[in-house]
Amino acid sequence: MRNAFIPALTAVAMFLMGVFILNTQLWYSARVDSQAGAQYAVKNMDIILDEARLATRTSMRMAEKECGPEEQYQLGTEAALQPHLRTIIILREGKVWCSSLPGNRVLLVNVAGLPDSPLFLAPAKSTVNNRPVLLYQTTVAGNRIMVTISDRHIRDALDISYKGLTYSLKVGNAVLGMTGDVTTVADNSTGQVAATEYPYSIEYNAPPLFSLHRLIDQGGAMLLFLMLMSCLAAYILNKYLNKHTPPEEALRWAITLGEIVPFYQPVVNGKEGTLRGVEVLARWRHPKEGFISPAAFIPVAEKSGLIVPLTQSLMKQVAADMNAIASKLPEGFHVGINFSASHIASPAFVEDCLKYKDSFSRPDLNLVIEVTEREPLDIDENLVQTLNILHENGFAIALDDFGTGYSGLSYLHDLHIDYIKIDKSFVGRVNTHEDSTRILDSVLDLARKLSISIVAEGVETREQLDYLNRNNITFLQGYYFFKPVPFKELIMILLSKPKVRVRVE
Repeated sequence: MRNAFIPALTAVAMFLMGVFILNTQLWYSARVDSQAGAQYAVKNMDIILDEARLATRTSMRMAEKECGPEEQYQLGTEAALQPHLRTIIILREGKVWCSSLPGNRVLLVNVAGLPDSPLFLAPAKSTVNNRPVLLYQTTVAGNRIMVTISDRHIRDALDISYKGLTYSLKVGNAVLGMTGDVTTVADNSTGQVAATEYPYSIEYNAPPLFSLHRLIDQGGAMLLFLMLMSCLAAYILNKYLNKHTPPEEALRWAITLGEIVPFYQPVVNGKEGTLRGVEVLARWRHPKEGFISPAAFIPVAEKSGLIVPLTQSLMKQVAADMNAIASKLPEGFHVGINFSASHIASPAFVEDCLKYKDSFSRPDLNLVIEVTEREPLDIDENLVQTLNILHENGFAIALDDFGTGYSGLSYLHDLHIDYIKIDKSFVGRVNTHEDSTRILDSVLDLARKLSISIVAEGVETREQLDYLNRNNITFLQGYYFFKPVPFKELIMILLSKPKVRVRVE
């Protein structure tokens, strides 16, 4: 029913909204934390570069002197006392003039050919030990002072342990990460925090807007809470809506969900007890109330216009059921199904019936269209043509509940009727009293004069059976023989009865 769909949709919407809000909060928190980590890495790098700047100032004073053993010793001491520096080099006129290493040695390859930018990430190929370094450079009074910083110290500064995030140092277009050599990037597609004191930035992989792993890992308990609250809201809403479900709405969804199912009441030969056919009767297989009688919902279906889709659904199910037991059905087996006047008058009625017939695997079955008298049937040229087309295609026409509806006698006069089904209200009057059969005698006499076959409904006692047998009424149905049964029970009945070819009598 729609009132079951709406709570389900509401629960899904509530859950998705909660997930959206939770994911947004976790993403924003991850974004803030990743930026905080980058800012912490900037602070670490600034400490290292402050040491390099301090060493540079010392080197500038020394550049004003000669580069003797004492000056080399002072440069080496300066490099050694600063915890993150590697070497200090002073270039003059493109050549190494003084170095913190003994003998003015350097660990860089082609020192003069390296760019003289304030900060430069030198790749591994630029060093004698194949390790990338960061150069802090200052040019003053013709002297180029270079301070080298080991990649190990840089990576220590970048090693911010936060939920799988990795940080990198970016100088210009060169990037040094936690592993590997210096790489070059063309653009910035990640998060970054730029330093204010020095020309570099810290890059990191910005957290994605949506991450299922993050959602489950950090918000698993909240997801469970959202699910429980959504289900609770759906349950409460379903309880509320089902108190006010209009009958037609309930029936519409019952048809859609396949809750309207066929039951079969066998039609038997009263004298032989052999099975000659079935009448299809609708039952509502309600999930809470069990099987509901058609008297409770067929009037609603006819009033609301749902009788047509209801009948169409039954036709599909009946064809599938009969095909499943086709080998067990006797030749000429009757399969009768009721059609309302509104369905018969609809433009799609003939097409529905022809599709119904084509869906049977056994072409020798006797498909009977039972016209109910519960609704008035407008007899005109279109109706006559419709029934003629169905006759030509092998259908038999039966007038159901004869004598209880609107215009039974006019139908007999104007339409080609193959069977009349005597309503159980007439059969039910038959008892041991002689006067109890007067009305039924008249109905049977009329049918004989019109050469119309008769089916008697509602046979419940031995007296009724004996009366009908005396009057040679062949086709009988009622609780005396069988009540309407579901398909599985019909199979058991068929297996217990001999297969007898059915002929119209």
